Amino acid sequence: MYYLCDKIIKVNRKMCSSRLLRYFFMMARRYGNHIYVLVIFLFLTIGLIYSFYLGDQLKFPDERLYLAIAKNIAGGKGYSFDGVEPTAFLPPVYPLLLSIFIKLGFSIPLLRYLNFIFLSLSLVIIHSILRHEKAEIGIGPVSLLMGAYGVLFYTAGTFYPQTLFSLVLIMMVRVAICIDFNWIKAVLFGALSAMIVLVHGSGVFVPPVIGLWVLSRSHERRKIVTRLGLSVVIAMLFISLWSFRNYSAFHRIIPLTTHGGDTLYIGNNPHTCLSAWYDYVNDDFYKQVSKLPEPDQNSYYVKRTLDFWKNQPIKAARLYLFKFVNYFNFKNNLCVTREFNTWRSVIMFITYYPLVLCLILRLLYMRRFPLEDIEWLLLSLYTASALFYALFLPRIRFRLPYDLLLITSIGFMSSLIARNCHLLGRINNENQVHDNDIFTCKKQISVEN
Repeated sequence: MYYLCDKIIKVNRKMCSSRLLRYFFMMARRYGNHIYVLVIFLFLTIGLIYSFYLGDQLKFPDERLYLAIAKNIAGGKGYSFDGVEPTAFLPPVYPLLLSIFIKLGFSIPLLRYLNFIFLSLSLVIIHSILRHEKAEIGIGPVSLLMGAYGVLFYTAGTFYPQTLFSLVLIMMVRVAICIDFNWIKAVLFGALSAMIVLVHGSGVFVPPVIGLWVLSRSHERRKIVTRLGLSVVIAMLFISLWSFRNYSAFHRIIPLTTHGGDTLYIGNNPHTCLSAWYDYVNDDFYKQVSKLPEPDQNSYYVKRTLDFWKNQPIKAARLYLFKFVNYFNFKNNLCVTREFNTWRSVIMFITYYPLVLCLILRLLYMRRFPLEDIEWLLLSLYTASALFYALFLPRIRFRLPYDLLLITSIGFMSSLIARNCHLLGRINNENQVHDNDIFTCKKQISVEN
């Protein structure tokens, strides 16, 4: 008797939870597009207010560098920090884009507002991805998560290229999932591949990962290989234009930037400490190298890193593993200490780790509910980003574009749950009808007797 009561209670709880889930997803289906439009409206309106609230304020040193280059380009002084000596320290797309709007007369608040437009466009492209994959029900949860993930908004308020990088990354995914990867899409994919690398050099691994995914899901491998080959040619053509500029300016082969070597050295030396990584500026080796010409600095940093890997391979491997785990950290210590405080860490903790938890739960159920092709792509990019940035230095702002992919994957997870809740609802309704039929038959038999 007790066993029967316990079973009844468990069944009732399961039916209650399924009803709650069905109600949640019914609301998501009904109001998802309303939430999507509302979040875009808030990004654009609050972003405009926030941009003018910050005014001409520049919080981080790198912001000044991007803006200095953009102003010099707009003023006809070339790609330079000081308007005299050329530089290849930063990739060109973001400063070039800013310089166009400076030439049009945009103030610093309006230049900053461009990032909020990029953020809104990212959500628009994610909506297109979900619709293409018949997962429209996920747009409500995705919009809410993007609106609640405050670090996206905070980063958009800085002169960092990560928000533009996020938009280009999402656009690449959208092009890749097209059913017919034709010649036009191959050209577009190649142009976006060059753009993501020239927005930030750390995007070099993205095109190969997406290209391999496109190849793996195609039944016409030879045709896809040819079209991906065209994408490679287009990408190399655009990148070679920047490389040629660098060769003309420095008479040295500099494919992308002179900035990667110092970041590599910061994250790979015997004294690397992620809790105070910016202390590297006090390193005697850094002080000595900083006096060299820009291209030579990069070469010396790379050489010093390779010596560390060669001479202390065990320590280097442990450091790599530590940095890989630290990639998923909810906080970083910043060189600008006023931008790092307890309440921001708390917000980051309660907004980031639920995303990771959803990913873990999805992986735990992947045997019962196999990952769809698009989910494999998003997971591959997120994992590859962790492996790649562990070579250098894991930073939250470097991870942000891939956190958008994580949020997108939760949209597909929501769609999967909604489909199964709908199926469970149909089964429960059929069982209820069946039970009612049995009860009616019994009642009729008793009356006849």
